[in-house]
Amino acid sequence: MVAVPIAVGAWLGQKLDESAGTAPWGLLGLVFLGMAVAGFGVAMMLRRYMAENPVGPVSERARQAGRQWEAEIDERERKRDAGEDTK
Repeated sequence: MVAVPIAVGAWLGQKLDESAGTAPWGLLGLVFLGMAVAGFGVAMMLRRYMAENPVGPVSERARQAGRQWEAEIDERERKRDAGEDTK
């Protein structure tokens, strides 16, 4: 997805520079074009992935687990600040 467009751009740019005598501009231009194509391909792949795997709303069970975890951390910090032994 990323390497192929860049490699093809480099190869075509090298061939263009050899035939037209424009070194290194053909190579640079087509490598950057390959990077743009690769970035577009990755963006489309991410878009497809996000469409197939939507992030759903948080469940009440997850909220309760988060609140419990936060309460445990707060209690440990309170004991630490008070100088109580936490072991």
